[in-house]
Parts: sequence; structure tokens; C-alpha cells
Amino acid sequence: MSAESPDSTEKTALLGGQQQGQPPAYTPTPPSAPPPYSNAQQTGPPPPQAHQQVVTTVIQTQPTIIAPFGFSDYPVTFTDSDGQQLQTILEYRAGSTTHLIACILCFVGWFVFFPVLCCFWIPYVLDGTKDVYHIHPIHGTVVGVYRRR
Repeated sequence: MSAESPDSTEKTALLGGQQQGQPPAYTPTPPSAPPPYSNAQQTGPPPPQAHQQVVTTVIQTQPTIIAPFGFSDYPVTFTDSDGQQLQTILEYRAGSTTHLIACILCFVGWFVFFPVLCCFWIPYVLDGTKDVYHIHPIHGTVVGVYRRR
């Protein structure tokens, strides 16, 4: 029974001349060496060019001030981050209380006492009706606000 059947010859032809059940032959290839390094390649950033600009960013932090009892009508004394004893500068600005008092004066003046109608401007010139802004004496930034209620 050495004769091959016609179906087995077709299978052998389809498998590339290999007999059925045999794995393909393996021929190992030696690993190739990496390409040689040339002196032209450098590691790290390229050297600075003559036309490049150097940008320096300066970050300033504002001092953190903790008032022991909060802010009020009086200046607050505090110690700056440099160890200096400083006192806040007070700045008065019209706030919601100022506008409310002006509206009340206008309403009362219009309906009750006509001569009082022109007195709505009084809260805008009195510091006792305005909000108090505490300003840092060196930086000029707002440290805290005392709002009238």
C-alpha cells in the first residue's frame, strides 16, 4: 500500500510539498547587531541659540493676615511675613447699608416730610454708614472688609 491516493497528493500540493502532520522546518537566524552610534548624536537638550530669549517668571505671594476678632471700624495691627509690625489703612466705600438708608430717607421725604426729600445724600458722606475696607499699607491690596448690617 505504498501508492498514494489522488486526494493525498492534492493535500501535499496544497501544503507546499510537506507531508500531512509534519510541522514546517525551522531555521534560526542570528540576531542582527544594532547600528553603531556616531559622534554626531548627542543626548540632552540642544545648546542655546544666539537668538533665543530667556524668560524669567516672578511669583509674588500675598501675606496671610489673621485678625484675632475680625475686622471693624478700627485699623488692625498685624505682623507681616517679613516680621514687620504693620497697621491696615481704612478706606470707606458705599455699600448696601448706605443705599438702604438713602432709599428710606428718600421715601420718608417724599411721602411724609417734603423738605427731607433732599437729604438722601447724607449717608453717602457719613463714614458710619459705609463699609470699611482694610488695605495693606505696603502692597495696597484689600486685606479684609467690615460690612455694615
